[in-house]
Amino acid sequence: MFQQGDDFRKTRKVAFADTDASGRVHFTSILRYVEEAEHEFFAQSGQIIISDHFGWPRVHVDCDYRAPLAFADVIEILLVIQVVGKTSVKYTFSVKKAEQLIAEGSMVIVRVET
Repeated sequence: MFQQGDDFRKTRKVAFADTDASGRVHFTSILRYVEEAEHEFFAQSGQIIISDHFGWPRVHVDCDYRAPLAFADVIEILLVIQVVGKTSVKYTFSVKKAEQLIAEGSMVIVRVET
C-alpha cells in the first residue's frame, strides 16, 4: 500500500475538448487530470482502483486555481501521499505549466467494500 511521502508525477498535454468557449481549460478538467494521475499511481504501485468488491470514492476535495490553461499547454501533475489511514488516503496535488503553479489542493479517498 502507499506510505506517507510517496509521490507520483505525470505529464500530459491539454486537449481541445478540455477547453470551454473562452479557450481556457474548464475547471473540472483539472480534477480529471488529477484523477488520471491517481489511477496511474495506483497501477504503478500495484493497487487496484475498483473491483466487484470495493472502490475508492472521493470523500473530500479542495482545489485552489491560480492561473488558466489553454489548448496544447504541457502540464505536470504531482501527487504526494500525506496521510494513510486504516481505509483512507489523503494526498495533495499540484498542477504546473513549466514552473508556473496552475492549481493545487488535496483529496481524500476511502476504500469502501461493496
